[in-house]
Amino acid sequence: MNIIAQLQGGLGNQLFQYAAARALSHKQQSPLLLDQSWFSKAYEDVTPRAFLLPLMNVKGSFISYGMTIKRPKKLYRLAQKFWPIDPFIFVEQTPFRFDSRLGKAPAFKRQNLYLMGYWQSYKYFESIKSILQTEISPKNPLDKHYQNYLEQIKTSKSAMVHVRRGDYVNLTSAAKVHGFIGLDYYQNGMQFIIEKNPDTQFFVFSDDLQWAKENLPYQDKCKFIESTSSGDAVIQELELMTYCQHHLIANSSLSWWAAWLSKNPNGSVICPSQWTTDTSVNWSDLLPSSWQRI
Repeated sequence: MNIIAQLQGGLGNQLFQYAAARALSHKQQSPLLLDQSWFSKAYEDVTPRAFLLPLMNVKGSFISYGMTIKRPKKLYRLAQKFWPIDPFIFVEQTPFRFDSRLGKAPAFKRQNLYLMGYWQSYKYFESIKSILQTEISPKNPLDKHYQNYLEQIKTSKSAMVHVRRGDYVNLTSAAKVHGFIGLDYYQNGMQFIIEKNPDTQFFVFSDDLQWAKENLPYQDKCKFIESTSSGDAVIQELELMTYCQHHLIANSSLSWWAAWLSKNPNGSVICPSQWTTDTSVNWSDLLPSSWQRI
């Protein structure tokens, strides 16, 4: 049996999909296949994304699945439980919620298991956290531009601030689901950190650095991370984020990973109390209880 993960979205989403599949592969000692087919197509109202996992130390084989996998209809879902239909397609039912049934699929050992979803819960892969901390890292050494920032992070009482705007502001479909978390959140979060650690140095990462420079408080304590044009810039910046002692994250999967993979086990994490615009969602499967929600 192979574990096959459908990959899609930005780096943060790719990491959630990889991590859930990697945990299953590790537990069942099954080969891991990473389906990159999604990245070969264009989609309306979807932010274009690059396939970045090959630039990291992840395990598994990259493939383009031979057939187009679609969400299975009711008859297929029922049939694959009683006959060894290949692949057994397991679709995420409720976003941001842990589904324990995933660990019991597929129905037959000779079926390949194809995962379709985002799997945004740390509970899917918490058991292999130490493995992921090694694998989710740049293949290439940090270039001199980022190495300079890293030295500053290591030698200061560092706190990461991640500001996600971009498509959350400019793309209607993304703004409707996520939306920019707001300036008040950053003002409150940075004040909370400063009150605990007056000597904090903020390292600001953003896809809209100009807005951050014009609006964030404590400008005298901010170091703004300028991005390079290299293809793995976001991967190198994620690595920098993990070295920060404390984290003020956006409602973004990228900064979620920065905080969860933090190399400082005693650091604090401040996160939004609402991850999306849907106020009915319970976020306990996404946001660890040790994280401070504001």
